Amino acid sequence: MSLPAAAQSASDLLQKGIHAQETSGDLDGAIAIFRQVVDSPSTIRPLAAQAQYQLVLCMLQKGDLAAASRELSALERNFADMPDLVAKARKLIPSVSTLLPAPWGDRECAQLDIKRAGVSTGEYLYYSADAWTHWATDDQIRNATMFRDSWGGAILHSTYFRWELKTTNSTRGIMVRGDNDTRRPFESPAFGDGIEIRSDDELGDPLVIPFTGPATDFEQSVFLMRRLPLAVGYKTALPVTSNSYAPSQLELTVTGIESVVTPAGKFNCYKVSFAAIGQTFWIGVEGARPLVKFQSGSVEADLVKVWGPENPLLDALTALTKAAGGRLANRGVGPGKSTTMNVSLPHTFSLDVVSRNIHTPPAEIPQALQRLLAAKTAERHAKPQLDYVVRPGSLQTRLIGGQQALSCLLDNTQSSTDNQWFQTLFIVWIVTENTTVELSMDMPRQSVGAFRWSYDPFIDALRIP
Repeated sequence: MSLPAAAQSASDLLQKGIHAQETSGDLDGAIAIFRQVVDSPSTIRPLAAQAQYQLVLCMLQKGDLAAASRELSALERNFADMPDLVAKARKLIPSVSTLLPAPWGDRECAQLDIKRAGVSTGEYLYYSADAWTHWATDDQIRNATMFRDSWGGAILHSTYFRWELKTTNSTRGIMVRGDNDTRRPFESPAFGDGIEIRSDDELGDPLVIPFTGPATDFEQSVFLMRRLPLAVGYKTALPVTSNSYAPSQLELTVTGIESVVTPAGKFNCYKVSFAAIGQTFWIGVEGARPLVKFQSGSVEADLVKVWGPENPLLDALTALTKAAGGRLANRGVGPGKSTTMNVSLPHTFSLDVVSRNIHTPPAEIPQALQRLLAAKTAERHAKPQLDYVVRPGSLQTRLIGGQQALSCLLDNTQSSTDNQWFQTLFIVWIVTENTTVELSMDMPRQSVGAFRWSYDPFIDALRIP
């Protein structure tokens, strides 16, 4: 009489745990219940195995791939006589040991331009992976690969994983500071939970809906797909969080190998299908295995450019600054897109330089320059007297180093109790097919003439790759 009662009790607990997991979203409560079912000596094996399987799911929903792998190992070890359930769990998560080496180097950026119903829209998807080094916490020391510097401090090598979706109406993106192997975010007092989310979409942009899923995912699914051991017929499932309060398992299938031609070139690609949401990804077979193409209904995105770690503009600025007897400070490489520098020539203010990796079709460069000007003059401050206004007669269309450019003076005023003084922003935008450069300096209005006397010849001599 006791065995059926015990089985019934374990069955009730299992259903209670599944309800907490799937309906209430109480993952921690569900995990505690599933462990109770697994650990109870009176639980019959099929129920214990099912509870162990649910633990794998819970860890995936929490975004903890390492813990999910440990629960999968426990399922394989303790319930090897249930191969169907084990095989089902294996499809949910590839263990780190089965992943291919990361194909990106210290710095990689890729842009895919978006078409809707076959028409280019000026929208894009942008992905980047950038090397990142920082001081590690004790927990990270125990759980990550690192080296000790000459002072004995623990230095952690990891990666900024980033995506950005730019539509006509909005820009949104996410940046994860995480381990290069697991992509798990690092938590630290300096960097919080390791995840940074940005969006200017206050109204709910319907244009982002086709990208809901692995393309714009907190789990960084695009980077994971590039490391999977893809082959025709390969199947697995990924935890996807895009537009979801909790991860959901989406099955992917490699349906074939196709040759794909994009503005970035011709690629042999694995065709990766997420049938449940009607999305398809084409991942390169060779080399860095880039995301070459994405399709969701009538919306598609094609690869137009991949940038590597080299920075020809920095080399050009270094040589030019040295020849002018000045100093160049490289203030840092921002995740994915931007490099910030500062040029100091003798006897005057310094010049700020920001270079961004953005692909612009040559025919659209004049419009891109006008958009940069419009965005700058559209900025609004808490005090209206600080807003920028284009000084009449200062707007110039130029050629700098053979590249199209736009320059102007932007004036603003700030009132005080004693006087009124003027501040002016001198700014130059240079747009090439693969780079956008902004050169600027904010200074008192009376200093603009002397500043330009020093810097106009320097800027005209600059060669933008």
